[in-house]
Amino acid sequence: MQTTYRLKAQEISMAFLKSLKTLFAGQEIEITIKSVKPENQKHYAKDNNQLAEMIRESRMNAPVISPDVDIRDLIDKSQYPDQ
Repeated sequence: MQTTYRLKAQEISMAFLKSLKTLFAGQEIEITIKSVKPENQKHYAKDNNQLAEMIRESRMNAPVISPDVDIRDLIDKSQYPDQ
C-alpha cells in the first residue's frame, strides 16, 4: 500500500502521526519528505489550462454524427471490410 500526503510542515501533529501508525499497523514503512515549491503549482495550473483549451478546440472541431447512423455497422465494416 502506498499513500501520498501533501501538507504544510506546521500541519504535522501527533494526531496525524497516530493515524499513520494506525493505518500501517504491523508494517514496516518508509517515510520520504520533500519540499514542494509554490511555482510548481503555477506550472501545473498552466498545463491544466492548456489541456482544457485543447479539449475545447477538439470538441469544436469534432465531426457531428447523425443519430441515424448505425455505429455498430461502421465498426464492423472497419474491422471486417470483406464481409
